[in-house]
Amino acid sequence: MIKGYLLLSRCAALYCSSARECRFIGKSLVFVASILKNAIRRRRHGMRRHGVHIHWAARFDYKPGARLELHRHNFYQIIYFVDGAGSFLLGDRSYAIAPGLLFLIAPGVMHGLTPGGVRAIKTLDLKFRLYDNDLEQAAGACPSPCRDEEGESRSLLERIRAEGARKEKHYDSIAALMLGQLLYGLARQRTAAQQPSAGQTERPIKQPAAPTYEPLDAAQRLEQYLRSHYAEEITLGDAAAAIGYNKSYAGRAFRSGYGVTFTQYLRRVRIEKAREMIAGTSASLKTIAWQVGFKTIYHFTRVFKELERMTPAEWRERERSEIRKDIYFD
Repeated sequence: MIKGYLLLSRCAALYCSSARECRFIGKSLVFVASILKNAIRRRRHGMRRHGVHIHWAARFDYKPGARLELHRHNFYQIIYFVDGAGSFLLGDRSYAIAPGLLFLIAPGVMHGLTPGGVRAIKTLDLKFRLYDNDLEQAAGACPSPCRDEEGESRSLLERIRAEGARKEKHYDSIAALMLGQLLYGLARQRTAAQQPSAGQTERPIKQPAAPTYEPLDAAQRLEQYLRSHYAEEITLGDAAAAIGYNKSYAGRAFRSGYGVTFTQYLRRVRIEKAREMIAGTSASLKTIAWQVGFKTIYHFTRVFKELERMTPAEWRERERSEIRKDIYFD
């Protein structure tokens, strides 16, 4: 388009009645071309936040008997299996589907899935393009499939989908940064897995870290312990003692680092895990409440409503209504 305007300016110069008129027309057309060029550049920049252009996100349920036929496309795709069983074909290899398994599909690679068993296959899907060399290298280094042991990948995918659904200010930048975090994290897993084993090279045995009594270190170690034991009946005193800190010091450090008390943060983590189970399993709300650390369904419902502004049953109904609902970022 810009070249067309420049060519038109040259043609107009041939038919101008005066040199002054020719210069005016030529400068005007070049000015218009410059405006168009800048507009195109701004649009491309807007679509490629931080080297990423997310097209689409969704949740899917594949009922028994349904299939995702073999196909390929010219963009990246992440498929995360929340629940279910079956087989997934990627390239020329077939993999058994299991909850917590993530596949990163490169452009042009054939893929498809076939459900097995009596349960539906539940997935989180994300389609995107990359425009950054470092991100492309990270994507190329990502293991596929990858097992999401700690649930971090699922949490990031859920948050990316939520940003696309709400479309609040800066949603595209936030989603792009979270996708970058996901890709770099997966690439790091592969790098760690490829490190030489103890039989290949002599490496010192890593000892448990001793408490440093730095407030930030104390807060972070307490948070890690909490996330590993959230389903248990834990208190601040128990957690602090387990990692070698005084209860009062640990409590002050945690509140300074995270802005809330240990108990408030524990409730948030339990509800976060409950949301994942409500969305990804067919377990009863009573079972979910018990599995994330609540003693009664009544306490669970009260805390859930306090934090989410709706009951667990209402939240599950909303999530079900969003299955197969395409969320576009464009």
